[in-house]
Amino acid sequence: MASRSQRLPWAAAGALLVAALLLTGCSGQSLTPTSWPGLAADAENVYVASNQALHAVNLATGTERWRFPVEADRALTLYAPPLVTDTGLVILGGFNKTVYAIQASNGSQVWTFEQAKDRYVGGATQAGDLVLVPCADHTLYALRGDSGALVWSFKTKAPLWAAPLVDGEVVYLPSQDHTLYALDLKTGNALWSAELGGAVSDTPALTDGLLLAGTFGQGLASVDRETGKPGWSVPTDGWVWGSPAVDETTAYFGDLSGTARAVSLEDGAPRWSYEVGGGVVASPVLGEGIVYFASDAGLVQARSADDGSSKWVVTLAGPVNSDPLLAGDQLLVAISSGDVLLAALDPATGATRWTYTPAK
Repeated sequence: MASRSQRLPWAAAGALLVAALLLTGCSGQSLTPTSWPGLAADAENVYVASNQALHAVNLATGTERWRFPVEADRALTLYAPPLVTDTGLVILGGFNKTVYAIQASNGSQVWTFEQAKDRYVGGATQAGDLVLVPCADHTLYALRGDSGALVWSFKTKAPLWAAPLVDGEVVYLPSQDHTLYALDLKTGNALWSAELGGAVSDTPALTDGLLLAGTFGQGLASVDRETGKPGWSVPTDGWVWGSPAVDETTAYFGDLSGTARAVSLEDGAPRWSYEVGGGVVASPVLGEGIVYFASDAGLVQARSADDGSSKWVVTLAGPVNSDPLLAGDQLLVAISSGDVLLAALDPATGATRWTYTPAK
């Protein structure tokens, strides 16, 4: 097991990631930021938002179906992962303060929302006829899914980097102001707020009356879904950037120190842990008795959900900072640098089925 002194560089790396994101977004220079590619999928395609384009890639073959925009636009750097709605739209926000609705079938633009005052880092969430879009201008925008018209907005004290979670008529909104908010879906009014002791940069997980959120500085925190009252917490050596994956009894998560953990949902007690090899930014994904972790060293690993024993490990051509995605019978993994943008792996063996390299 790595010592604490060996883990400290990963915390420093995490600080640099945040600083780079903030400086890139605020700089007046003409540099194009480098983004972490975000994934979403429907029955036919996987959609990859990366740098200056949204790519629609055939799930079966890995061939490009379309891209938006057709010609590269320096103003359109994409960091937020896309959302595929049940009406056949792909929703995503850009560093140019604009939300785009794109037709999933052909890549044509349907509408835009241009009232934000800062960039979009977090992905959107669908809630019936609404799409909820968090923005770095401290605001959650609730938009009509068919037109992009503003229905309501909610202001926090710091940037929003993560998609909210919707359960029934309640919106759970994580914020960089160290707070998790519960909002009324119809009005956007606050129901309660919970101080978590660290910034929250990904969507919370919901299970058995508890909300679980990773934090910068305080590990994994739990709160009561009805009241926001703090519950158990799991301290970590590194920031918990991603969302935990949960099943009936256990939460699985990793941190920037490079440790992957499984803890009890009842009280946060440890069940197993191991060193991944590289910092963990991406959220794990849970399959049938298997939990998949990825690291910024390019390692993708399958572990037994029961005891953490290794099933397989593969090394990809670049760092993996975005959440992997199980789609059909494939594990889709976006690569943050290099020529290959996307790899489809066999979930049982880790074997590569296809890769996607965007045409220049």
